Amino acid sequence: MNDRAKNLLTLSVSTLLSFLVVEAASRILVGRRTLLGMRFEEPILYTYAPRTRIQDMVLNDVGCIGDDALPENAQGGRAETRVLLLGGSTSFSARYVSSVKESLQAMHPGSRFRVMSCGRPRYTSWVNRVNLERNAPVWSPDVVVYYEGINDNIYNSFPWLDGAPAVGYFDARSLHSSVFLDLLRYHLVDKALRSVPDFKTRPLRSPAIYEENVRRIVQIARGRNASAVLATFAIALPTSDEALLLRIRSEESVMRHFWGNIPSTLAGVRAHNLVIEALAERLGLPLAHVAEAIPHDAEHFGDICHLTDAGNEILGRIVAAAVQVGQDQDAKSAQDPKGAP
Repeated sequence: MNDRAKNLLTLSVSTLLSFLVVEAASRILVGRRTLLGMRFEEPILYTYAPRTRIQDMVLNDVGCIGDDALPENAQGGRAETRVLLLGGSTSFSARYVSSVKESLQAMHPGSRFRVMSCGRPRYTSWVNRVNLERNAPVWSPDVVVYYEGINDNIYNSFPWLDGAPAVGYFDARSLHSSVFLDLLRYHLVDKALRSVPDFKTRPLRSPAIYEENVRRIVQIARGRNASAVLATFAIALPTSDEALLLRIRSEESVMRHFWGNIPSTLAGVRAHNLVIEALAERLGLPLAHVAEAIPHDAEHFGDICHLTDAGNEILGRIVAAAVQVGQDQDAKSAQDPKGAP
């Protein structure tokens, strides 16, 4: 072997070893930062294991927040209405779930309700649709509520996406790809170079994607003889609360690749709310008017879209008021499962 060949071999081996070291370090880093109980499932991005402890909560028997989907005493007893809440991180709240249940019990004395939220951080309408398609037989809801209107902005800021979104969570144990290269692609290429956070003045891609997926969620619900409730999405802007406004501006950089800059975030959410309102009217669905119900202040908002306990209390009441129970709910069987009223 001549010197040139030896040098090439040495370089190749050194490069391979360097890559393996960086890959191992990337997997260790990602593994340490991955929440206990997080499961990576295609094509739902990720879920949580049953009974996972997270954010001072213990998840239920299917890794969601709230009542168990498969209660031990499921046989016999009085009939109950099973309410499934779908959405993103704004639905990942124990207070939201408890507010819905408490409000329903107060409005319908003597009735029984089982409420759980399977919405999770960074879930888009596409992820929620696929999640419902896969798990509806296990969840077996009587009512499906959809409350999410900000995460689909990623289809504007990442204009090459239209299905499973890139959300920045990686499986350290996956052997299907390089974690190091995935991190490099997401943070350096997609977020830093390719993303378009200033999309307000561009034609929005997300409303059409959002409408298709929400319509499909309604179809899945009706196909299982469940009713559907849509909700407009609340954000904290505009606000006269200077402290809240300062917080929102200081945190803009964290999610601008996902939601867009602040003006673009507002434009996307408004467009999605128009879609929700139009679908509710066209399909004859109850509409929870959440967007205008929650005051734009620090007592009710923790940031641009996440609610405090006081905000979640209002969210739960507004959503519960739109849920049809008893004879009102029986009208759902008269609906066309393909989405037409």
